[in-house]
Amino acid sequence: MDVSLWQFACGIGSIVATLYQRRYNKLHRSIYGLSYDLYTLSLVSNTLSIYCALNYKWSPIIRLQLSKRFPLFYPFDDDSVPISSCILLRDLLQMLVSVLVLRQLISYRGTKNVHQGVSLICITVIGIICCFGIFTYTCSYHNLPISDSGRFGIFYLEHVNYLWIAGNVTESMKYFPQLSLNWMGLNTRGVSSRFVFISLVAELLTLIGTAALPNNVEFFARPFNLAPLPVMLIKVCSLLGMLYQAQSLYLDKKPYLPRGK
Repeated sequence: MDVSLWQFACGIGSIVATLYQRRYNKLHRSIYGLSYDLYTLSLVSNTLSIYCALNYKWSPIIRLQLSKRFPLFYPFDDDSVPISSCILLRDLLQMLVSVLVLRQLISYRGTKNVHQGVSLICITVIGIICCFGIFTYTCSYHNLPISDSGRFGIFYLEHVNYLWIAGNVTESMKYFPQLSLNWMGLNTRGVSSRFVFISLVAELLTLIGTAALPNNVEFFARPFNLAPLPVMLIKVCSLLGMLYQAQSLYLDKKPYLPRGK
């Protein structure tokens, strides 16, 4: 089985898990204990992934710069930049369900506790990514269309590569805020047990399948938008931590934090 199809299939599992969380919120008409940062970072990482994938696939500047650096791997006259359409579809669907949960976080904001909301750290991270993206974009377009070279050695390809890295770092860290919120509240109320379990199974299968499936293509032919192994490993560890919190550490613990404003 192709790795991109495997990651797509497992990604559908993560989407189903998020839909279970949405259903949980709707049934309880509450988002007490649910992290705003988790779905904000998920939305940001999916947006960056889609932006990079579209640029890698259809930007003529990217194809030109890739063909100059790696003419044997990515010739300009060949549509050879590998992007998986099914992974792109998965990111679009994940972005959609993240927006649906964020709408609930806004609609049911009266049920949140004092530690809930978009944190200053999350806002700072997003601000840094936006400023850095604008800076690298401006530098990369400085000499266009006369020359495709960028200012300070930043080409348009670097601009997209940097955002690809930022998107993957954001994706790997997205469960940290929920872990932290559970720790501050000493309970896991608000987090659906099905969400944790299905997400863990999906991410674990993604990690195992990506590492174990036979690799029948050369390294340069692997889709650029595949999830890297370190990202999957960090997410699995984070979800294992959430499962431990829910099933052992804070089992049967009642919430004590007061409602926020």
